[in-house]
Amino acid sequence: MAKLIRCECGFVVRGETDEDVVGAIRSHIASDHPALLRSVSPEDLLGWIEVE
Repeated sequence: MAKLIRCECGFVVRGETDEDVVGAIRSHIASDHPALLRSVSPEDLLGWIEVE
């Protein structure tokens, strides 16, 4: 089963592992929402993961 995180802007990242999707969404946040990067921890992002 794939894992995914949906950003509130509509961007969706998918991956096979938690680390895949957390890394991808952190890259997205860094490029598209840099002000949020410091306020969202990797632990927060783990809570955003959905299973497809």
